Amino acid sequence: MASFGLMQRTVHCPQPLVEERSSLVAGCSGRGLPVIQRQRRGVCSATNGAQRGRVLRRTAASPDVVSFVDPNDIRKPSAAAAGPAVDKVGVLLLNLGGPEKLDDVKPFLYNLFADPEIIRLPAAAKFLQPLLATIISTLRAPKSAEGYEAIGGGSPLRRITDEQAEALAQSLRAKGQPANVYVGMRYWHPYTEEALEHIKADGVTRLVILPLYPQFSISTSGSSLRLLESLFKSDRALKSLRHTVIPSWYQRRGYVSAMADLIVEELRKFKDVPSVELFFSAHGVPKSYVEEAGDPYKEEMEECVRLITDEVKRRGFANSHTLAYQSRVGPAEWLKPYTDESIRDLGKRGVKSMLAVPISFVSEHIETLEEIDMEYRELAEESGIRNWGRVPALNTNTAFIDDLADAVMEALPYVGCLAGPTDSLVPLGDLEMLLQAYDRERRTLPSPVVMWEWGWTKSAETWNGRIAMIAIIIILALEAASGQSILKNLLYAE
Repeated sequence: MASFGLMQRTVHCPQPLVEERSSLVAGCSGRGLPVIQRQRRGVCSATNGAQRGRVLRRTAASPDVVSFVDPNDIRKPSAAAAGPAVDKVGVLLLNLGGPEKLDDVKPFLYNLFADPEIIRLPAAAKFLQPLLATIISTLRAPKSAEGYEAIGGGSPLRRITDEQAEALAQSLRAKGQPANVYVGMRYWHPYTEEALEHIKADGVTRLVILPLYPQFSISTSGSSLRLLESLFKSDRALKSLRHTVIPSWYQRRGYVSAMADLIVEELRKFKDVPSVELFFSAHGVPKSYVEEAGDPYKEEMEECVRLITDEVKRRGFANSHTLAYQSRVGPAEWLKPYTDESIRDLGKRGVKSMLAVPISFVSEHIETLEEIDMEYRELAEESGIRNWGRVPALNTNTAFIDDLADAVMEALPYVGCLAGPTDSLVPLGDLEMLLQAYDRERRTLPSPVVMWEWGWTKSAETWNGRIAMIAIIIILALEAASGQSILKNLLYAE
């Protein structure tokens, strides 16, 4: 029985999104947001304390949409309160984006490094973010352009994501749930802002927000959701748009099964199947994100790999496996083990056959086509690994797309609720509630710049500190761009 002021009413939550090892507590509660932890009970929650004293009611036009009704409000319900005459469902796919031609590389990199979720500066240095992004993008653009040139002159990510959107729309129609599917990229066209304009123009009344990252991270899904939150708050039409977010879906049975299908198919191409090392390569994140900011990415990634390898074993393939992290930038410590170091270690241990599995990517892009297929394959051969294979990205794999369609349909009843399975680190819910719940467990990252002061007056100390801060940030930018430790070289130069 859930309590709302003086009135009580039992409201049953719909079935949980995740199919295995999950359960929800019946009832929606306005008593605050749940703590995000393994023992947290999934609940539907009112957004804030102002909604206490309201009763949950399901609208006649949309029986699976939860709305809050104040029992003390004696005004007659408006037409809007009765629910829209036409219920139009939309799905917003969120992705990273990528330069479509070589001229796009530098502005794309600028957008990437101008994101405060990617390069995190102390509050006093926020004004330097554009300068830092300019320095890093300028220095990194030539090398990045070489990589994009090697895979055809640009990223295929937009084309593949558009194909995924069309396939998802077709699957939803086939399942009896027509929906418009939109693509919103974080750092390149079509930008998230562009997608939202289309959503408003099309009159969408219920929106499911689906990041195309299986695992949640501050730097991927989190960055896109922060942007969406600010856009929703600043736009009157979006502020009233009923929506829900699926923050991660790595544990869905359909996704796990689709990944196992691809792995088994590639394993069978080797002559000595039992000797093949399954090498899961995931995109890395700074270690501080996990240890000091509460990013659930590492835990979700490890759980994802466990689920997939268990499924592969159920199919009769008990191959050993390794999880490593690629694409680190700069001298800061990122999640370990690193992909390049792991490949060398496996070679030293005598591994001769390796099957690379790009685990955090559902679309082919530069990190699969150039970094894994070219750089890491060459490194593997140099390390003594003679037989190499690579599992393709899911792209428009039918089982994968159909499972995403099921996820969308299962999420629709949660519009306006905060809910999730007991083993989910980030619950299902609307933007504000979800991010509030995540922030409850999130600690602020420490400043990456150690400040100090010198001088004889307070004014001199202040300006000396500012000058030192700017100098160090510029050095950090150069280190991030070059991958070399400039400070170390200066200190130990002969």
